[in-house]
Amino acid sequence: MGDAHLLVDAMATKAKRKEPDWAKIRAAYEDPAVPLSGTAKVAGVNAQTLIARARREGWRARTPAPAKPAPAAELTGAAMKPSSLATRLKRLIAREIEAIEGESTKKREAAEKERDARRLSSLVRSLEKLKDMKSGKEKTDKKKDEDGDALRTELQRRLARLAAAANADGVSDESQPG
Repeated sequence: MGDAHLLVDAMATKAKRKEPDWAKIRAAYEDPAVPLSGTAKVAGVNAQTLIARARREGWRARTPAPAKPAPAAELTGAAMKPSSLATRLKRLIAREIEAIEGESTKKREAAEKERDARRLSSLVRSLEKLKDMKSGKEKTDKKKDEDGDALRTELQRRLARLAAAANADGVSDESQPG
């Protein structure tokens, strides 16, 4: 009879417990910013039970929050200058080489070695393209300076010719009130 008494007490305790607010729990479950473990704790169940209920009742699947786009200032600031990018690429290449060298003692699959080689090759190509862009910009800047000098010289020559023609026609350099 003692066992029956315990069973009755357990059932009475269960009946006294308040049923959780499943609408709030569902909202928390569907929000990827809320940790699943915290939601399960509030519900009074373990995470697997909560996931099973969510599937059974057709709750919206938890998806990670989309990554926030980088602010425009970060994309156009000093971090995007060619010299800064070149430095960052060189550091990244050095880290990749160190990682590959550190793993060379382990037996690795050929596909893994190929991925490492391609990743390193891609980084080196990016660095080369960046250097080409930088040297091309320097050449363009130099050409602009040369073009500007030529334009100024041509303008001086034309102005001198116009001034000489005006003097020959007897036109004064000073403007006359109209």
